[in-house]
Amino acid sequence: MKKADETNKNQARSWQMSFNDLLTVMLVFFILLVSISNIRADKVQHVSSSASMVFGSKDGEDKRTETIRTIGSLEGVKTYIVEGGVSVVLSESLLYLSGSADIIHKDMLKHLGEALKAAGGEIRVEGHTDALPIASGLFPSNWELSTQRAVNIVKFLVGECGMDPAIFSAAGYADSKPVATNESPEGRSLNRRVNIILSLK
Repeated sequence: MKKADETNKNQARSWQMSFNDLLTVMLVFFILLVSISNIRADKVQHVSSSASMVFGSKDGEDKRTETIRTIGSLEGVKTYIVEGGVSVVLSESLLYLSGSADIIHKDMLKHLGEALKAAGGEIRVEGHTDALPIASGLFPSNWELSTQRAVNIVKFLVGECGMDPAIFSAAGYADSKPVATNESPEGRSLNRRVNIILSLK
């Protein structure tokens, strides 16, 4: 009986030793692979930045918080954290007269431009309208109005605030992306807006 127990122990030890040998060989193999590979700094940085995007970065969060605080202090401007950055919402009354794409409150927009310039990052400007057909003869439809409003914001930020045109894109969505009902004056007022999306990646 004692001999059988010793045989079982020897078999268990022999299996463990084989397994340990296999792990050692695999570890040596991977160390050799790493040592002979050509590690490039730009690839390491890319992997590091990808990990930061996935797991979150304290620096990115601090920058986002500071940007929101600065822009949110402007009267009538609303800011929201979105994936990868900040969304700035400007109501129609802050920028335009009804049915027009001419900017009327340039001082406010200049302050906003200074904050956006300090924050850095790419910027997408989106124009939105309500669902009522445009009454002005200046634009054939809300599509042209929303697009021209977005373009005029980009032109202002580039021309008056000295921002780099390469970081901008502009789009007009007319009434295709409402945030409220178009059945009430209050809802239509919320839908008439410009969104400025600042990427802080």
